[in-house]
Amino acid sequence: MKQSRRFGFTIIELLVVISIIVILVGLLSAGLSGAIATGKRTKEMNRLRQMMLAWTMYSGQYEEKLLPGFLETGVQQGAQGGSAWQVHYKNKHGSELDPRLCQTYPWRLAPYLDFNSEPILGYREDTQDNLDVSMYLDPPIAITLPATLDTITSLEGSGAALQPAFGYNAYYVGGWWEMIAGVPTLKFGNDGYTQVGSSGVARGRLIARTQASIPRPSELIVFSASTFLNQSATPYSKLNEYLPGAAWVVPHRLGVDDIWGFGGVTLQEAAATQDRSASPFSIDPVCAFLSPNPVMQSGDIGKLMVFKNQAIPFDRYGKMVSTGLADGSVKTSSMTELNDLRMWIPCAEAQTFTHAP
Repeated sequence: MKQSRRFGFTIIELLVVISIIVILVGLLSAGLSGAIATGKRTKEMNRLRQMMLAWTMYSGQYEEKLLPGFLETGVQQGAQGGSAWQVHYKNKHGSELDPRLCQTYPWRLAPYLDFNSEPILGYREDTQDNLDVSMYLDPPIAITLPATLDTITSLEGSGAALQPAFGYNAYYVGGWWEMIAGVPTLKFGNDGYTQVGSSGVARGRLIARTQASIPRPSELIVFSASTFLNQSATPYSKLNEYLPGAAWVVPHRLGVDDIWGFGGVTLQEAAATQDRSASPFSIDPVCAFLSPNPVMQSGDIGKLMVFKNQAIPFDRYGKMVSTGLADGSVKTSSMTELNDLRMWIPCAEAQTFTHAP
């Protein structure tokens, strides 16, 4: 008997073809995702280069004095019966800005950027092409702003003032200025410090206020991609690139206070754990930050812990944080690299460094 000819595919053949297609689509998707991430990172680094150029131009105009990190409104204009700097800032139209908007650095640096919004707000989804009307965005994670800044979230221009792409190393570069008893006072200005290898407490240039006072400009961070996070009893996870930026940024330790870190376990425990799949930063657990945390679970090793409400470094487009250095260069740094306080504090000569009045 003549056998009929078979047409079509068997189930096994179909499954093989589908498997091949799935693999090819996966490879293509990974390649596209990588290309998109690379493109976003390139744009971020270009924005950061513009910020560093503007920061350098500011110093050049003011006899190498560094852009102040933070100026409380009283420092700018003075309080009743007190002294002040008597400085006033304007927008691109020549109108005087509300001094509350100028406490943080962006509006004070804007003239050196020709009031271009791209370096400051170019990361935002709601593309802002005008700093004057940029508005503060409610972040997906509710945050608690410092009291002197909380009143400006409804002002036009608050987006630029509070949520720029890059945070300034404001406590240690230029300085954080407050009004105390009617007098402009530099926070940490009179602190003594201790570090590994030193005998006793030293006093000196804890804060850089001029270009000449920076001993290692190729290592000191001026700007870093950043975001503002609240203290949390549990580790942060699933942070995404759309979190709003912050106007300043701090190292993992500010003075004697631990601000952020990873893990919360001993080095031995961290080294014995290989589960890093859930970590938003994929930090090497051997380098996990050491800080006690009673709610820590084994699966949380390597996740971000925030111990104080603060602005912290943020790897917006991958596993590396975009940073701008005092010599004008830009680079990417891992979160474990940023645990080195020598990258943040001009006088630090060791990773272990604390300071207090």
